[in-house]
Amino acid sequence: MGKRKHPPISIHQTLDGNLQVNWSDNYNHEFVCPLCNRGRLSHFYYDKTTLCQIQLSCEACHKSTPLSCQLRKSPPISIHQMLDGTLSVNWKTDYAGEFICPNCNQGKINNFHHSQKPICKLRLECDSCSQITNLTCEVPQLPPISIHQTLNGTLQVNWKADYAGEFICPQCNQGQLNRFSYSKGSVCKLRLGCDFCHQVTYLTGKFKHLPISIHQTLQGTLSVNWAEKYSGEFICPQCNQGQISKFHYADGQSHQLKLGCNSCSLKTLLCCQVPPQFHGYRQHLVCPNPLCHQIGPDGQKGWIYETFQTTSSQSNCRCYFCHINFHPNATSYGSWVGYQQEETLLNFCFDDDVWDFRHFIKNSPVKILNFKSIQPEWFRVLVKQYLYSLLKSGRFSASAKPMNSLVALRQFSQILKPNNIQHLSEISRELILSFLDLNQSNCNRTIREKLYNLKDFFDFFGLESLSLVRHRDIPKQIIQDVDWLDEITRQRIKQHLDKIPAPVARHYLVQEYTAARPADICQMAFDCLVEENGQWYIKFYQHKVERWHRLPAPREIRQVIEQQQQWIRKTFDLDYPYLFCHFRSIKQSSYPSFPSLKPLPQPPQVTASGNPMVRLIRLLIEQEDIRDSNGQKPYFTGKITRASRLQEVSKCFALLKRLKKAVNP
Repeated sequence: MGKRKHPPISIHQTLDGNLQVNWSDNYNHEFVCPLCNRGRLSHFYYDKTTLCQIQLSCEACHKSTPLSCQLRKSPPISIHQMLDGTLSVNWKTDYAGEFICPNCNQGKINNFHHSQKPICKLRLECDSCSQITNLTCEVPQLPPISIHQTLNGTLQVNWKADYAGEFICPQCNQGQLNRFSYSKGSVCKLRLGCDFCHQVTYLTGKFKHLPISIHQTLQGTLSVNWAEKYSGEFICPQCNQGQISKFHYADGQSHQLKLGCNSCSLKTLLCCQVPPQFHGYRQHLVCPNPLCHQIGPDGQKGWIYETFQTTSSQSNCRCYFCHINFHPNATSYGSWVGYQQEETLLNFCFDDDVWDFRHFIKNSPVKILNFKSIQPEWFRVLVKQYLYSLLKSGRFSASAKPMNSLVALRQFSQILKPNNIQHLSEISRELILSFLDLNQSNCNRTIREKLYNLKDFFDFFGLESLSLVRHRDIPKQIIQDVDWLDEITRQRIKQHLDKIPAPVARHYLVQEYTAARPADICQMAFDCLVEENGQWYIKFYQHKVERWHRLPAPREIRQVIEQQQQWIRKTFDLDYPYLFCHFRSIKQSSYPSFPSLKPLPQPPQVTASGNPMVRLIRLLIEQEDIRDSNGQKPYFTGKITRASRLQEVSKCFALLKRLKKAVNP
């Protein structure tokens, strides 16, 4: 036999504490069943509802005997509202069993049930028929009043005062209608019940709305009352068997009525459904998707219609051809419309407090330089002069360093205004110390960069920067080991690359092989493969050092690039200059099919939060539970492939060095 799930141990509350009795060890079957007085109590049952958690069973009558008396959760006390106050009756002490059950007139009322529903909080039970008797009459929550709409207004009938029980039940033709129940869904708000068959009778027809359909015709509106003018001659078009005999009011339908079959119960509409691309057509709108090239009914790009989802958070316009959703008045750069709206580049004005980066740097991810929050005004003018000189000199090819200089000078201006500094010559060593206190929560690298920006600013205007920013102010930079992916992680990622879109997977493979910076890969030219003297190379531009670089291209990586070139030419126009592109609608819930993923004719975003390759590899690591050799989930970034490739090359170089040393000791 299998082991017991629960051992036969009973728990008893005593004055000295808890007593546990193991009935398999301490019991020799000496107890006789108190119910039949014949068999022995030899079986044990675990029962968590009893106090002792064990019941004994008789081997003869098989009835169970609890080891303790059952205590009531609530005492049998009824509560009665009187004119003098509240009366509480304890039926256990004040009642001697003298009441006969009013339901069967045989048994006595000697069982009590506590309940929150009755007014007196107690119900009595008969020991013969087991029916329940309430101690008070139940007061209905709502009076038996029915409401009837008449030509002269609303008629209310109080059935308790105006009705004498003269109606016979139409269901059984025997009992009387003398029971009333409130019905919120019925028109008259009341239903009558029979005292014989207990069936319900409505005071009006069940139709809350008359079966009237409304049809638009050339002569105006036609209303058809199907209850008067229809004789059941229509066969259901769904099953071809039953008759159209049911009518359903439909507020959302143009005819406001649906027909129902008495056989298949399917509903039939009185008119054909007009698709939303027709009744919601918006001829003045064009599709903002650059890959949508189909022509709409009026010769415009795309076929735009309104979806009328006013309660939804989604956009309310949709293209019938490419199925994108958008808002026609969107202004954010991340939206379809905002992305396509090319702002006109106005003439540069030095006095403006907001500058467009396009005047200085092309294809910058940062759009503007904002000087509005720099106070006082004289310092704002100096900051604009400093940055204008640097930007015009061509010193910066990216927007990161000008933005960092602007951030540092903006924070320094927060110290000038409270100290009432009116001129550049009034800047003292104490202000630099206050600036350090303001940035003490930053890391050492950030503090170093901000101090160097201040020094360069002071040198530009001829101040003694060495006396203001001293060498000891600049914290030491701790160079930590770079993060990289070990071999196990790289292999597992490659094993699951088929779970993400192929163009993004090829982006990862090219970036991993070349060990290039994310910005260089995102803007890699379409014709990056070059052949010289029978040898193939990958050629790309390194933006940080501003020079061209090339790497040998073996057959495997060359096939990956050629496949990507074929996909780009198939997806975009012939003038698209990049090897990779950006993607929209990357959703975690669509993994791994990504049905809503849409390519855009622009290079991928460089930042890790916006780069589609980084986002999908992170999603791949999360969904496939990829872990490194230490059992930890790697944190994937765009630049981690560069360190991983260099680590792999260093490992191979060290192995080659050891082999040479072994061959030539």
